[in-house]
Amino acid sequence: MAELQSKELHLTLPFSTLTELVGQLSPEDMWMLREWLDEKLAEYEDELMLRNPRIMAEIREAQAEYEAGNYVSLEELEMEMDLGEDSDV
Repeated sequence: MAELQSKELHLTLPFSTLTELVGQLSPEDMWMLREWLDEKLAEYEDELMLRNPRIMAEIREAQAEYEAGNYVSLEELEMEMDLGEDSDV
């Protein structure tokens, strides 16, 4: 029986059939499916970004600036924002 479990099955079905089947799921199963889809979409978005030369250049630039110490810490930003709220501008 373990041999049967390792076999792959590929199905082709109309999208309308898929949506009909999903509509028959319990709410709990729909939430599980949504979580799985969210994970897969996030992975796909990551792959797309990593293939984009402009985005990769921006990431490298940001990393270099961070390593050089060219950034504002959260504490500094919070202090700046507090100062800005007290001013009469």
